[in-house]
Amino acid sequence: MTMKEITDGLKTLLSDNHYNPITIQFYEREWKKIQVFLLAEYGDEGFDMERGLAYLEKQYGFQTRYNDGTLSQQRVQLLRVVHMLEDYRLHQVLTRRYYASKNPIRLNPYYAGIHMGYCNALSSSGLSKSTIGHYTSISMVFMDYLSQKGVRSVSAVCLDTCNGYLRTLAGYSFKTVEQNVCAIRHFLRYLQGTGMVSANLASEIHMPTVSKKSKIPSVWTTEELQELLHAVDRTSPIGKRDYAMILLACVLGLRVSDIKNLRFGNFDWSNKKLSIIQHKTHKPLSLPIPDAVGWAVIDYIKNGRPKYYDTDVVFVKHMPPFDPLSDNDHLENRIICHMRKAGIRRDKNRHSGFHSLRHCAGSMLLEMETPLPVITSIMGHSDTDVTGIYLKTDLKKLSECVLSPPVNAYG
Repeated sequence: MTMKEITDGLKTLLSDNHYNPITIQFYEREWKKIQVFLLAEYGDEGFDMERGLAYLEKQYGFQTRYNDGTLSQQRVQLLRVVHMLEDYRLHQVLTRRYYASKNPIRLNPYYAGIHMGYCNALSSSGLSKSTIGHYTSISMVFMDYLSQKGVRSVSAVCLDTCNGYLRTLAGYSFKTVEQNVCAIRHFLRYLQGTGMVSANLASEIHMPTVSKKSKIPSVWTTEELQELLHAVDRTSPIGKRDYAMILLACVLGLRVSDIKNLRFGNFDWSNKKLSIIQHKTHKPLSLPIPDAVGWAVIDYIKNGRPKYYDTDVVFVKHMPPFDPLSDNDHLENRIICHMRKAGIRRDKNRHSGFHSLRHCAGSMLLEMETPLPVITSIMGHSDTDVTGIYLKTDLKKLSECVLSPPVNAYG
């Protein structure tokens, strides 16, 4: 497609999606610059992502400055201009790669009504707040896509329509694609259940065959864990809270969602046992409470926790009104804060949240020769295939898996 074909279509969509005229003028100025660049550099107005990135490099030194860390945030936003052009060239829609509060999605009355009904169904579905949040936003983006493609009724949605939407996710992480596929399946089942869609489209949408074990999990060394724990100020109330939560993650391997939802009734202090229903799997889990973990929790409850009796949730915020910790807060900033104090370097390829501490529990159990089925039970995994991820963090165990090729195997 030529720049004119792309920008004519985009300008209409920007206007239809209630973008501010000043924002539209900004895009038009950049489009004209790209158009001049294409004519001067290539002798035509044909556009693709490669040419768009070449423009950013020549005009702003985009790649060079990104690599040396001198690229400003304002310049980074120019990538949106190029992505927008490429997405329209490929899909003829205005995709929502970057969300802006000034330009929220506004569904037309027909799709807004469907979305309201779906949200009501989600609220009584028993799904977690986090999952409901994902399904709510993804279904809205999907219906925005349908509207832009001229699909006036969901009864006209077919497998090609769904696959067309999923193709707009090219370049996103596997986790994001997985969330979208799960959300679209759930939304399509809702549409079929309410009679708005007749075909069972959800059963025809499949996940890409990418193994969850394709990545090696981020694991802390023993020295780093000791430095992290030593950096926590255990004389302060928040420090007492963070210390207890970190121990629950790295010693017992609890998910952060389960730590945030711990209640006083989950602790059987006389038998030194912790029993919960896991937030993610809804399965029961019972674990022994080591002395170090138990005393850290008791210290927080007695000497750090705000005197707030309207909730039996153990770990709460330390600012009025002292509510339980938010479902959407994964508390990564708390770990980063203590990492800085400890002088532990953050790597862009390494996770720094509570889930990375959970991986430590699995790895430590593995190092203690704990059988994989037992680790699966302790970690609350669905099966040993998921627990197998931790084998990748034990190089000694990996070396034992290497088979010597037979003599003359390659002869």
